[in-house]
Amino acid sequence: MIIKKIKSTMKANRLNEKIFAEVERARVLNSGMSDTIRLPEKFGRNLPERVIEMLYARLSYRPALRLLDVGCANAMESHLKMVERLEKPRKIVGIDISPPTRQTLQVYDDFINANIVSSDIAGESFDLIWCISALEHFGMDNTTYTDRFELSPNMDAQAVQEMTRLLALGGRLLITVPYGRYENHGWFRNYDAEHLRCLLQQVERSAQANISFFRHTHAAGWYVVKQEELQYIGYYDQANGGSAGLAVIFLTKTDGM
Repeated sequence: MIIKKIKSTMKANRLNEKIFAEVERARVLNSGMSDTIRLPEKFGRNLPERVIEMLYARLSYRPALRLLDVGCANAMESHLKMVERLEKPRKIVGIDISPPTRQTLQVYDDFINANIVSSDIAGESFDLIWCISALEHFGMDNTTYTDRFELSPNMDAQAVQEMTRLLALGGRLLITVPYGRYENHGWFRNYDAEHLRCLLQQVERSAQANISFFRHTHAAGWYVVKQEELQYIGYYDQANGGSAGLAVIFLTKTDGM
């Protein structure tokens, strides 16, 4: 049992090292905050969607921005390493219904152990919000993480509304979700066009959306695709440790709520 645990830890460490290295490889090709990014050739081959998500998160950050990271209590080591290295001055707050790990607490300036849809945070408190590979779990069976979860088919849409409320005018919300054909896996969803539309229509009057779509293949790694190219793609189709398709959404707040 001990040997298996050691091997599992070593495997996780190697995965995190590969993800972080790929993000850094892509970061040198990109500068400034942009919704259109350039990816190196064969970027993130056989790696999960974290390589895309962390790259977008890293490029969206600027020192002194008030940043809220949603659903990060059990973030991967590569994600925590990225947060730890963000430039100062900084005010980075994490929030999750799950209790944060000790490592998580060490890299955030503050942490709120609460549900984002009922946190009672004052409106317009943040300039940038990340919701990275978290929204697909909202309202689903989160037994793996906590016993405080609530089953609700609309919690993801409620969370988008609440996160938009928390943004200052001109602030940006980064959301990433697995995308392709709709699948309900009990503890997470794989979104499709209809579910994504329903998710965003709640805030269409108060925020402008910019959406990019990505696909993974074993030959090419991660690359940009048109939305319709993912309509038949299932979550586990690539066996790359994560999703086979990804939607990256930037919402810019244009009106008060």
